[in-house]
Amino acid sequence: MKKILVAAVMAFAGSAFAGGYASLEYSNETNRATDADNIKEALVVGMKDGDTDYSIKMENSQTEFGSGSISQGLEVRVKQSFGDKGGIRPYVGVRLGEKVSSSTHFSHYAFDAGVKIPLGAGFTGDLGARYRDAFDTSNSYTTQRAHLAVGYDLTKQDSLAVRWSRTWGDEEKDAVRLQYTRSF
Repeated sequence: MKKILVAAVMAFAGSAFAGGYASLEYSNETNRATDADNIKEALVVGMKDGDTDYSIKMENSQTEFGSGSISQGLEVRVKQSFGDKGGIRPYVGVRLGEKVSSSTHFSHYAFDAGVKIPLGAGFTGDLGARYRDAFDTSNSYTTQRAHLAVGYDLTKQDSLAVRWSRTWGDEEKDAVRLQYTRSF
């Protein structure tokens, strides 16, 4: 598994420098049932080929920075955008991933759908949803998520985004994510 991960990261990293992108993400999540906070950091490396976006996401999640339980994840993702009616771009996506913690690891899949909307003056809105589940449903990973994001283009190559999301199902949480993306 480690050799596959290294090969995938190298392939995506190589493609990123040939017209791709890299994103750094930081999320603060609150469990609505327990009021516990969780932090998550992620690195996304990808490339766009026309209306198709290919990426790999590596993330680390921890109940408190420097202490608490840690889980890690890896996702391979493909997202397809459609049309351009006045700048409005609907999209659908699929993800395959692996979640690893000290007590378990399992594979999962997800489906995304949403729409990106130009807001003017370098701002973009994103409204979307995700359905996620483990291949082995005994892992309690069935969730739905809705999100609302606003992005801003700092330059032609740099952008920032803030996203609010609500997840329900096997996870009941609200999250705020800050994302920086650099295009190459």
